[in-house]
Amino acid sequence: MLKFFSYTVLFFSLSLFLYSQESNSQRYLEEYGDANSIVESISPNLESFLGWESIAIAPNPFGRSIGGVINNYIYVFGGQSNSQMAAAYNITTNTWSTSTGSTTPAYNAGFCVANNELYKISGTGAVNVFEKFTPDGNGTGTWTVLLAGPTSIMNAQNAIVWTGGDDIYAHSSDYSTPGTSFLWKYSISGNNWTMLTPTTLIKRYPGLVYYNGFLYLIGGLVPTGADQKQCEKYEIATNTWSPIASLPEDVNFCKWSTTLVGDKIVLVGSGGGYSTYPTNPKIFYYNISTDTWTYDSDTPAIRGLSLGFFLPGENKLFFGGGNEGGNSMNYQATSWVGSGGFIPVELISFNAVVSGNMVQLNWSTATETNNSGFEIQRKQDNEDFRTIAFVNGNGTTTNKTDYKYVDNNLTQGNYSYRLKQIDFNGEFEYSEVINVSVGSLDKYELDQNYPNPFNPSTTIGYILKEKSNVNLAVYNSLGEKVAVLVNELQEQGYHQIDFDATGLPSGIYYYMINTGNFTQTKKMLLMK
Repeated sequence: MLKFFSYTVLFFSLSLFLYSQESNSQRYLEEYGDANSIVESISPNLESFLGWESIAIAPNPFGRSIGGVINNYIYVFGGQSNSQMAAAYNITTNTWSTSTGSTTPAYNAGFCVANNELYKISGTGAVNVFEKFTPDGNGTGTWTVLLAGPTSIMNAQNAIVWTGGDDIYAHSSDYSTPGTSFLWKYSISGNNWTMLTPTTLIKRYPGLVYYNGFLYLIGGLVPTGADQKQCEKYEIATNTWSPIASLPEDVNFCKWSTTLVGDKIVLVGSGGGYSTYPTNPKIFYYNISTDTWTYDSDTPAIRGLSLGFFLPGENKLFFGGGNEGGNSMNYQATSWVGSGGFIPVELISFNAVVSGNMVQLNWSTATETNNSGFEIQRKQDNEDFRTIAFVNGNGTTTNKTDYKYVDNNLTQGNYSYRLKQIDFNGEFEYSEVINVSVGSLDKYELDQNYPNPFNPSTTIGYILKEKSNVNLAVYNSLGEKVAVLVNELQEQGYHQIDFDATGLPSGIYYYMINTGNFTQTKKMLLMK
């Protein structure tokens, strides 16, 4: 007992000597924490929250770790309580396994996923190391050491983000008085660094997100007396910074819990839970289009220095690890997945099929959250969009949902359609615009079948310029006739007929129309 006490006093005395100046003392607390300091949380203890679901417990507690989702795995590396941690969570099987440890284990590292690889820069224990993890699809993979960045960004207080192309951007702020910030760009293909214009704000351990040509700098630790709520964006094209809406309240560590969901930046809780940095379980989201912050809900547990990011394939959030009870070393191994009001309706397809003077709109959603429904909006040529109908949504569902709407009795001309998806709270988003051309009935025309591919039935439409003897038949890939759909005299105008291929094998089929003075053939695919 006496021997342990002596070593403890020696370590504490050495720490005080190394961090005797105010800036270094602050840096020590931020980077290592104070295990003897307990901060009461700003919210009552939460064991569960509506919309969150606990998943399998990780093999080790983690916090101040790096992590990311690549295909079907969530990867977690390093941590203050276990810098050697290397684990992979299989989303499908709800199981954890041991992954491949980095060349230089650390915690507090900056991280991002780019091109299905996880990049790790600097951090406590690996200050001069920049490397990437390439997964093999089985939860393990290989690490490759890259060209380290300049010393100004090789530290624990940095943050990095991928822009979707060849570049990774890195921000950091130092502890000098007055402080200085830095911004550098790393070329993935060139393996080199370029210095850019930094923000004038001092932000240590901030969230850094990219969207549509801009970097967004969220939260982080600031000098004494500075505004913790301030946020900024950086326009890549002009190399300039400008302010965005301030956060609703003070936050601190955002490096591990800031993520992008559609066009919204989501802060999945933020806080250290030690020293003067309280744990904050609140989930805020920033609407980029309206420049506003909104409080959504709380995380399922009160944790500091946790990992929080979006799972695109699941349309959910991951929240896991972190310290509990305000103790900087009381890290946990529990995790959750869940959703919130900010998670959008995930539109996976939207198309239009023209049949004579009718347009059928078809769209599908993978998941829906608080979806009141869809306004169908149409414009012709140079007119403005106007709402022509409303189709009810399915509220909140994780099931794929198919929708359709038929716009009848259109005149000849060019039309544009879009969907206005509306939440129950009035928030809305527009789909992409699709353009169609409705032709004249004064011609012969054979439409493409819909749906295509199909199983087992599909619809074929055609236009007759005048009263005609019509033969419409279906052939297999060998040229053998397998069905006669029409063989009669029909009036001028638009016609359609259903083809049921229940008794036929999968494959490519051809349908041909013959009216005596008009013949046309088109291809369709039966997939069973």
